[in-house]
Amino acid sequence: MTQFTLDDIPASLEPLLPADGKLEASPQGQTSDVAFVTGARESVVVKRCARAIYLEWLRNEHIMLRAIAGLGLPVPAALGYAEVAGASGPVGWLVMSRRAGRSLWDLVLETPVGGRAPLLRSLGELLRRVHGAPIPAELSRRSDWTQRMLAQAQRNLAWCDGTPELLAELRRCTPPPAAEHLIHGDLALDNVLIDGAGSLSLIDWACGDAGDPRIDVALALQTKPETELANAELVAFYEAYGGQQLDHGTRRWFELLYDFF
Repeated sequence: MTQFTLDDIPASLEPLLPADGKLEASPQGQTSDVAFVTGARESVVVKRCARAIYLEWLRNEHIMLRAIAGLGLPVPAALGYAEVAGASGPVGWLVMSRRAGRSLWDLVLETPVGGRAPLLRSLGELLRRVHGAPIPAELSRRSDWTQRMLAQAQRNLAWCDGTPELLAELRRCTPPPAAEHLIHGDLALDNVLIDGAGSLSLIDWACGDAGDPRIDVALALQTKPETELANAELVAFYEAYGGQQLDHGTRRWFELLYDFF
């Protein structure tokens, strides 16, 4: 996506940047422009979103990070948010602390099949922490998550990968409701970072919510077609997570729902 410069960042956010910071490219950034501003002692993440479709996601990421800041989860800290007028409408800017590490997805692909059980176990432990955290009051007043997602999927038909026929099928075979928990909502493995000590953290909270925890499980275990998790790796995940293993049909339902987002 189009990159920005330090001079483009709104003046109200400049005090949050390292004084001697330099702009560095980031491997992230499918729905927003993302860069690191790195100084001698610290580094922050800056996101810019100028597309109306995704601006609400950036706003929600800011809300989510502020809401979960006191829960002790390994997530970025929201340092500041601003919106300014752009040529085609409002442009959102979010500044966050930078979490150490590389993409867990890259490491999964590099590690031979059958040898990734420790990685999946750590992932299960992290997801158990997220789903076991209290739902912030800011999120608990929202209506049923599944129905909200299906309604949003309908609105997204103009630009997403999903089809009207698939959406009709998802409505027809919606799984029985589950108790809502704090969820990440976009738990593809490239949104999980692993540092040199093996500790995991979660970034990209644009889809965070109080919702059905099965969406996180399904997306975390969705590795095809690039690779397929061995049974021992799945067992390691579920033993650490502590929840009931999803059957194939339920996992597939949530994977297909993601086509609309």
